[in-house]
Amino acid sequence: MTTKKTFVERFSNWYIPLICRHQYKALTFYLLLAVLLSVLILYKPGLKLDADLSHLLPEDTPSVKALQESFTRFGSTDRFTIAIQSEDMNLVLALQDSIAAYIHNNWQGDFVSTQVDNNNQFFKDNALLYLPVKHLENIRDNLDDLQLELGRKNGPLVVDLLSDPSGDSLQENAPKKERVWFDANLPQELGLPEEAVGAFDAFFKKDKKDSVKVAGNATEWNPKSTIPDSLKSRLIGSPQPDSTGKILFNGIVNAKLIKPSTDYEFVTHILARTDTLLQHFRSKTYSSPMRFAVDGTYEGLKEVDEVANDSVFSFGISLVLIIFLTMFFFRSVKGPILVTLSVLYACIPTLAFTALFYGKLNPFTVFVASIILGIGIDYSIHILGTSQKLMHQFASLEEVLEAAQRRMLKPFILASFTTVAAFLTLLAAHFRGFYEFGVVASMGVIFSMLTSVLVLPVFIKCMGGIPAAPQNSLLPNSWDDAKITKFFKVLACIGFVLGAVSLYYAQDVDFEHNLKNLRRVQSAKVVKPRGISTKVTRATNKAVTSTPAAVMGSTPEQLDKLYDTLMVRLHVEHDSTLGSFLTLKSFVPPADSQEKRLEVIEEIRDLVEARVFDRSEGEDSVNVATLRKLAQVEKTFTAEDVPAWTIDLLREKDGSYGKIGFIYGDFPSWDAKALHRFQERYAHWNFDGEELRTFSSQFILSDVIESVKQDSFRLALVIILVIFGTLVISFRKPKYFLAGCISFGMGTLLTLGLLGCLTHFFEFGKISIYNVIVIPMALGIGIDSTIHFVTSWTSKSNKDMTLRQLFDTTGRNVMASSTTTIAGFVGFLFTTHRGLKGIGDLACISIAMFLITSVIFSMYLCGSWLKKK
Repeated sequence: MTTKKTFVERFSNWYIPLICRHQYKALTFYLLLAVLLSVLILYKPGLKLDADLSHLLPEDTPSVKALQESFTRFGSTDRFTIAIQSEDMNLVLALQDSIAAYIHNNWQGDFVSTQVDNNNQFFKDNALLYLPVKHLENIRDNLDDLQLELGRKNGPLVVDLLSDPSGDSLQENAPKKERVWFDANLPQELGLPEEAVGAFDAFFKKDKKDSVKVAGNATEWNPKSTIPDSLKSRLIGSPQPDSTGKILFNGIVNAKLIKPSTDYEFVTHILARTDTLLQHFRSKTYSSPMRFAVDGTYEGLKEVDEVANDSVFSFGISLVLIIFLTMFFFRSVKGPILVTLSVLYACIPTLAFTALFYGKLNPFTVFVASIILGIGIDYSIHILGTSQKLMHQFASLEEVLEAAQRRMLKPFILASFTTVAAFLTLLAAHFRGFYEFGVVASMGVIFSMLTSVLVLPVFIKCMGGIPAAPQNSLLPNSWDDAKITKFFKVLACIGFVLGAVSLYYAQDVDFEHNLKNLRRVQSAKVVKPRGISTKVTRATNKAVTSTPAAVMGSTPEQLDKLYDTLMVRLHVEHDSTLGSFLTLKSFVPPADSQEKRLEVIEEIRDLVEARVFDRSEGEDSVNVATLRKLAQVEKTFTAEDVPAWTIDLLREKDGSYGKIGFIYGDFPSWDAKALHRFQERYAHWNFDGEELRTFSSQFILSDVIESVKQDSFRLALVIILVIFGTLVISFRKPKYFLAGCISFGMGTLLTLGLLGCLTHFFEFGKISIYNVIVIPMALGIGIDSTIHFVTSWTSKSNKDMTLRQLFDTTGRNVMASSTTTIAGFVGFLFTTHRGLKGIGDLACISIAMFLITSVIFSMYLCGSWLKKK
């Protein structure tokens, strides 16, 4: 009776003889296919990295909608600065004007406005009109007190004239009242920008010339001390002189651009234009040496390029390490060449698929080649290892390849199915970065499996066959199966004990909320000497602590209500997370408020002109002189009267203003939890029944973190359920299914325990927005090893297999495949970006732990529970 052949057997009986008869034609076919796919990859614009996190969020996310509206209405809030440095101050001033003119003439369509000064004379002239009535009344009361105090010092006649209304004359020895003329924090609390705050500082604080005294005897350099008073409003200043005492002048030109620094193509375009601009000015001859530099968030393109370079660098390191590992396991040179060629071939259709369907890489798919290098090589290792094992059973290479393909195709399908299923669960994520990575990684696994089945046999045939299998055993030769079972039983018992301990530490597994730990490590020794300090060009060192949140309304009245609400939160509720804010009302108080303030200012003017104040001394004398100047204001002002640069801060692309405001937070910008709290409190506004859009690049980051957190742990549970489901379908027999579950469950538990322990004691190994993609991959790979062990042990073709043979064949292949997978992520450990390095940390830890547990528990269960009859 003839046994009906399965599909796998029929395919192997057809395909292997075909490629063996036409080996070079088959090789030519696959090489031409690789060339065509490579052309597709190169046809796309180099599969550039898109680092804009907003593109990874759903389009209906409020922060993403606000981002799009902000681009349409006022461009970008990101800072673009061209810095200039020279020993000649006048030359710096001239170049500021020339560069600003160049941008206006040549950058049409790319910029909204430019700025080279922040003239605050208007705020000096109208300072009192910005103060609320209660503060003006405080100044008036201080003048009254000072007048009485001076009267006591200047004779009884003045004392009688200034006697108390009750009739009791004021006593000469009455205690002197401490007067607080002005709260230096008030201008910033009123929402004025730091340039305007500097105007108030100049009036109400003693003028500091060359330096400012700080704690102890140390002094802080005043960068404006070398600038004439008439030019202090220009964006120019001097850094502290070096040991030679040479004075340099730093100047800047600020430009507000139409698109953000996260738009890769726009930033590439702008930096190309910047190179042309700098080349134009550097080509000229100057009377003094000049330096130019680009500063601001648009320089972030360099970091994007560095991430792309890291991907190539990590791929190279992983490739070299994989070659050495495969040489160790196969004890030959041909083996590593074959498996490496196979997995590199699999990377080509994976990248072609990415280019065809997405056209770009995101921060998660940029390392897909390295990841596929680690995951995809497993299939080639198992094919080659199985072929080596079968060499002594068959007379020809063709028969060996047929038998190896027949035996491995089923476990390949099962293993790839579980890994692909784990990756495809990411399709249920809201975070697009997960979605794209899941699709690309799934296709990479499929292409790797198909390459090992279809292309690797062609490489083997064309390269002269299979290298000889290593003869050494991985276990002591004196051990029999009983000794081997006992050995792994002891290791399994230790594993169960450690599993109990892991239950305690698993609860310490945490998400990384410290954004400092996710940034690139910068080398101060390299960066600082080449930079030009832009901080010295500002009028004041007061600065907000976070990126502003832009609130966009439909009418100026909505922004006025926002101003009033924020004033309450700042002065009544004393919200510590609110630093300051800026709306048109900050620059232009309402006309009725100005009228009321003018009434009090008139009283101050009448008081301060009294000749008795000529006798005031010290700080009182300075404040009186200042108030005599300030109190001369006699009329209100409108938006048309304030400096143009102030309105430009709030101006939209259509030229209108008054419908946009900015909120500055006062919280640690690196604390994701604090950022989320600030977003919850200040990203949602409703006035006149309308929801106002609120945009901040930090809100995008906050939404990414929250989306990743919500998706990651939920998807981990889904992945585990999918894996258990595939085990039920794959093994069918309850005993085999339970064996797989025990091995997989212990791997998961011990991995969580180790990560929790590292977090508890070393603050290391946390889950982050970058390495969270490792979770489905580690779980998918973690079950593959167990599937290979159980399938090989229970296969009818291996009914005479001993535990030693199982360990020396399947065990060797499993260890080779897992260690090379780990090697695929070792390259991440050498990147300077700590977020990307975390991918390598978590992948190496989790895959290594799953390898150890799968070997120990699979060998133990096969020897003691799944005994052969």
